[in-house]
Amino acid sequence: MTVERAMRMLRERWGIAVLCVLLGLLGAGVATYLTPRAYSSDVTLFVSLQGRAESSDDAYQADRLAQARVQSYVPLLTDERITQPVIDRLALAMTPAELASRITVTVEPESTVLTAAVRDATPDGAAAIANAVAAEFVGLVGELEQPIGPAPPPPPPGQPAQESTRIGVQVVRPAVAQPAPVSPDVPFNLALGGALGLLIGIAAMVVRDMRDTSVRSAADVEELAEVPVLAEIAHDRRVPTRPLLVDDPFGSPRAEAFRKLRTNLQFLNGVRGRGVIVVTSARVGEGTSTTACNLAITLAEAGNRVLLVDANLRDPGVADYLGVDSIPGLVDVLAGRMVWPYARKPWNRGGFDVLPAGSVAQDHSQLLSSFGLADLLADMRNHYHFIVVDTPALLPVSDAAAVAARADGVVLVVQHRQTSKEQVAAAVAALRSVSARLLGTVLTMRRGRPGPDARLPSYRTPPPPPRRDLPPVPMPVRPEITSPPLGIPQAIPEQGTNGKSHGGDPEPAAGHADGSTRRPSPTPRS
Repeated sequence: MTVERAMRMLRERWGIAVLCVLLGLLGAGVATYLTPRAYSSDVTLFVSLQGRAESSDDAYQADRLAQARVQSYVPLLTDERITQPVIDRLALAMTPAELASRITVTVEPESTVLTAAVRDATPDGAAAIANAVAAEFVGLVGELEQPIGPAPPPPPPGQPAQESTRIGVQVVRPAVAQPAPVSPDVPFNLALGGALGLLIGIAAMVVRDMRDTSVRSAADVEELAEVPVLAEIAHDRRVPTRPLLVDDPFGSPRAEAFRKLRTNLQFLNGVRGRGVIVVTSARVGEGTSTTACNLAITLAEAGNRVLLVDANLRDPGVADYLGVDSIPGLVDVLAGRMVWPYARKPWNRGGFDVLPAGSVAQDHSQLLSSFGLADLLADMRNHYHFIVVDTPALLPVSDAAAVAARADGVVLVVQHRQTSKEQVAAAVAALRSVSARLLGTVLTMRRGRPGPDARLPSYRTPPPPPRRDLPPVPMPVRPEITSPPLGIPQAIPEQGTNGKSHGGDPEPAAGHADGSTRRPSPTPRS
């Protein structure tokens, strides 16, 4: 794993490590809370020469003997000859072995000092046991040790007898109850839980990254589809409530991304003027409807005549986004109940026409695979520069492939970190199987750090334009366009039998009462 991939994995999946650390801390806290409290109390003992030495040499030898005795006294403090009397004296409900496991004996280096620490469930109980152990130990050592040197002479009459010289033990510091528990160790437990959680989180991040086959960058999409990425649309939390560009500031990053998509489509090699562009995706929920609507908005901003067609008969959404009536629409036109010029609806906020999905139909695939759709698209080409068609996903149903086969180009929408590489490859294969022309891809809902071009210095955002949610201003009648805008080749009109050209737009009519303009449609085809 390279450093760049590790840093990207850390940026994208840091939440896993944080979650594991929090779970580790939570587990350590619960274990600490459930662990019984234990208190410790210690007593300090001093081993020394008892009595009076005859000379300095005897005192030195006695001190060396006491240091040697200290090491042999350590096991005596946990011996049954001490623990059993302590149990009997304090009436403890435990065995000598259990009491011995609660006693910890330490010896100061190069000294004759012993420390016995006792652990118990209460502070007073620990102190009482430690003092009882010390008392029993002092008595046991007095019984075991023998006098050193000759016995002292008998004392004169009326004076006490001199004690013999021997090794003895004294209590230097008795045990005192300590209110603070020694177990559980809260800081240690939390640190251990956090460290274990961090290790588990890093392991989970690596495993998840290795098993993740989703599209992570534009380079992945270009490698799979073998076509350029026309635009990258960053993730925006406001999209569910404000999906259209007319509700965003003019210079917003999302608006600029769709203008980049428009420019790439207008000047892409091989795209004919007045073309039909299908917007589709590999799986459901990747943003094809919002992409189609915003693409139509940006194309109309450039002065193009645009028609937005909702061919997603499975789950139509264009009418809801634009706020127009969904009936009549494409289904009614393909079923022969209405001609398309009377089914289309002007959308003044974007300056283009809309053909919604129409009535509910059950034979979606049959309608979109019929020759009537091919004739309909051919007729629409004569009146619009661009016909943007929103279609269902490619993999679940065959509707999008049927429409793409009759279009001039296809734009494949790929959702960042959601669509897998296998799904993108399958969608490209489905388009190639019907000889559809894939113009490029759009990477939507991109998260994380932007690409290198997005980190370059940008221009200052202009002042916000007037609100677009106000009532539309009546639009003047548009004159007849004799040549397409810049970047769109001139289409060759068809020649009729009387020598006059057909297929041009009819003369514009006066505006409607609502302020919109409507071109009269050509004579319906029989």
